[in-house]
Amino acid sequence: MKPRRLLLIILLWTMIGFAIWLWRVPDFVSIPEPEENYEKAIEKFNALEKTESALPLRLEGHSRLLTHGRKSERVFVLVHGVTNCPEQYMRLAHILYASGANVVIPRARYAGFADRMNAIQGFQSGQDLLDQVATGLDIASGLGNRISLVGVSGGAVAAAWMAQNRDNIESVALVSPFFGIRGQPVALVDAVSAILNRGPNFYFWWNAKKKEAVGPIYAYPRFGTRSIASTLELSRAVRDQLVSHPLRAGRMAILTSASDIGANSEQTRQLALKWEQYNRGRVSIYEFPEPLGIPHDMIDPEQPDAKIQITYPKILELLGVKPPSGQMELPHG
Repeated sequence: MKPRRLLLIILLWTMIGFAIWLWRVPDFVSIPEPEENYEKAIEKFNALEKTESALPLRLEGHSRLLTHGRKSERVFVLVHGVTNCPEQYMRLAHILYASGANVVIPRARYAGFADRMNAIQGFQSGQDLLDQVATGLDIASGLGNRISLVGVSGGAVAAAWMAQNRDNIESVALVSPFFGIRGQPVALVDAVSAILNRGPNFYFWWNAKKKEAVGPIYAYPRFGTRSIASTLELSRAVRDQLVSHPLRAGRMAILTSASDIGANSEQTRQLALKWEQYNRGRVSIYEFPEPLGIPHDMIDPEQPDAKIQITYPKILELLGVKPPSGQMELPHG
């Protein structure tokens, strides 16, 4: 064989090998370590608090636990967005707590730092999101008899993966799940994410004009390309498991907004239809119509366009929670 031909063959196989490596979905794993009783669950949360006390976190950035001092009938695990922190859920958490449930809000690995411009949050991975959810579920196992998991944006993608891979979850609610990017073809987003997740990290402002002046003071004003790309890789893992991993969770509710300028709501709708096809009678989806102007983050009352007087009642309805009298007297805005 001529050297030139041999070189071309080697180059071709090298390119094929690189493409296969690049396109392969990372191996996401999670090993359940559920706590067997209330006391053990509290011990695990206290250990989590001790670990976080050594980190330069904002007060709002720490993991949170709302407990009635005993095991309750229902327990909620609330999973925040990629660039937000546990504070995102506190208003909703207090409503759930007032209904008689225990509530745990675990912090993601690089979330909640006092320095909003820190350079490490962009390296938060899809696996970090799964570890965050797993911690919450392990603790929740000792806090309540019936576990409900709620995730928003990237946290919703991790919640979906858990719905497919972990037992003993009664219900899962996906709020504005970030399975893809609005207006962009799924295949293109998957390809770009595969490249960005293996390349250097770049940061982009959520609002290039306002920069640091945007959003709640405890949320990050910018995002890292690797963090977003890894979250989308986790989305691909969820989609790849649609047939091979039927839902282990008892039921799934999905909530989107036609006004969401970030997430691909149509892609989410198609996924919901497929989940329903393979899990008859266990999946529901609701979309807020565009005239309501519901933003991507429909959880955090501190977001500039928050409309929790509209979103919270629907979320509570999907969760099967009737708030105590007076709890839904929310300010308009």
